[in-house]
Amino acid sequence: MITKHLLRTLSVAIIAITFSCKDKSSTNTDSKKEFPVETIVKTDTIVSNQFVADIQAKKNVEINTRVPGFLQHIYVNEGQFVKKGQPLFKINDSELKMTLLKANATYKEAEADVRIANVEVKQLQILFDKQVIADNELELAKAKLAAAQAKLAFADATRQTVLQKISFTNITSPFDGVIDRIPFKEGSIVSEGNLLTTVSNLSEVYAYFSIPENLYFELISNKKFEAEQKIELILPNGIVHQFNGSLQTAEGEIDNTTGSIQYKVAFPNPDNYIKHGTSGKLVISEKQENSIIIPQKSTFSIQDKNFVFVVDKENKVKMQPIIIAATLTDSYIISNGLNEGDLIVYEGTQSLRDGDIITIKTKK
Repeated sequence: MITKHLLRTLSVAIIAITFSCKDKSSTNTDSKKEFPVETIVKTDTIVSNQFVADIQAKKNVEINTRVPGFLQHIYVNEGQFVKKGQPLFKINDSELKMTLLKANATYKEAEADVRIANVEVKQLQILFDKQVIADNELELAKAKLAAAQAKLAFADATRQTVLQKISFTNITSPFDGVIDRIPFKEGSIVSEGNLLTTVSNLSEVYAYFSIPENLYFELISNKKFEAEQKIELILPNGIVHQFNGSLQTAEGEIDNTTGSIQYKVAFPNPDNYIKHGTSGKLVISEKQENSIIIPQKSTFSIQDKNFVFVVDKENKVKMQPIIIAATLTDSYIISNGLNEGDLIVYEGTQSLRDGDIITIKTKK
């Protein structure tokens, strides 16, 4: 009886131990979930920054009237290319020419008065030298000469003013460029200061863009914002301009209102394809060599800090803090926290905890 009881007890114990081992084996198998991993390899890449740009012509000058009158001739058409000094408009100058005739007559009269006064002074000087007349008579004649000379100078200034106004009636192009809209027609009455058109030199265009001051200091301190960078212009229709740009000087101060500083990039525009006032996007690209790049899906954040799971030789994962240097389309460039050859969990980090043991799965 005792022997049978011992055998029965031993059998129950063996069964319990067997089930316990199965449970532990099952637990270990469940804890070792499969995860795809990726080995860190340094590679070369292109980092790009995009900025909204306001495009302006190299030269863009408003042509305004400087004298009133009626528009006698319009020598050009809207959109026409003109050369420097080419006639653009003619304002009627008949009234000014009549004024010039009067000014010339006044000038000649004043010139004659100066000659008469000058002769009188010479005659009185001879008499004064012979002590025939008193000195006050000579001084009076000299004063009359000075007054006549002043009137002559005034008459000459008046005449020059009229001549200058007549020259203002002939309006020419200040430089090679393209004519903008012409709001007036021939025969229109124009006042001083009216806008006749705008001339734009489009052989080269400037793309102005603003950089936030924090990004400005980051780029300058890392010497990542230099004139030899590749700069492309994306036009409103999505087409990339065929010529690359060159970075020009920046403004001398940061705008307190926007907290940014403005730069400009010069682009060749030989076909005058890009017009003054066009908008666009600048893409400033920089090649980075030996960069550590990881997928964005491999990272996770805790309290504004970024982490990845690094896998050791025993397939145990460990949380590793990282510093992101730049953001690409679907990946990050890492500046600190990872080394070449490190093994990281590729995706599925949300179901992992620090210290978990995983089974490595081939990444698809």
